[in-house]
Amino acid sequence: MNQQLLKGHSRLLVLAALNRRPMHGYALSEYLKEEMADAFKFGVGMLYPLLHKLEKEGYIIGKWEEFAGIRKRVYHLTKKGKKEFASKTREWLTMSDMMGKLILEFRV
Repeated sequence: MNQQLLKGHSRLLVLAALNRRPMHGYALSEYLKEEMADAFKFGVGMLYPLLHKLEKEGYIIGKWEEFAGIRKRVYHLTKKGKKEFASKTREWLTMSDMMGKLILEFRV
């Protein structure tokens, strides 16, 4: 799969994952890797800056939690984040439907 295409949807992918359940950064990276069958990997250099940006914009909030004696920052969607996820999902589904209709006859 085209990595640039997926990078363009990285915000939506992260919001979608966090909509399912709160996660710390490494768990989120592993979850996305598993769900996407290794088609796209969020490296540390991409994931953490995106998480910090989403937090700064108010879409997610990070809370320190303890796991087996180790503190990790767990990210949760905010109400604003849930609205953004719903809005971006509708946009993506609309675009996907339009593209599907336009290119359906040209299947390779």
